[in-house]
Amino acid sequence: MNRLLLIVVLLPLAGWGGCSRVVKPTIPETVYVKVEVPAQLPASLTAPCPPVRAASRTVEAVVAAYNTNLPAQADCDQRMGEIRKLTVPPVGQTKP
Repeated sequence: MNRLLLIVVLLPLAGWGGCSRVVKPTIPETVYVKVEVPAQLPASLTAPCPPVRAASRTVEAVVAAYNTNLPAQADCDQRMGEIRKLTVPPVGQTKP
């Protein structure tokens, strides 16, 4: 019984001792935040890639249209690769 009474009396005193000192955090007056600004892309990089369509459905016309589309597709792939390079974050910075 005495131990229980002692615990009941000392427990609140131990808790109240920590509340006597109030420490307020220091708030900085100026805060600098890095803002990610998207790059302005050149119009030549974002131009659409026009496909070449076959005028008629003969094998020769379809093959000619396919062969004509190969350089256009390569150009499109190259431009989209340049766009992807522009969106890579600098070293030490991560994308959100």
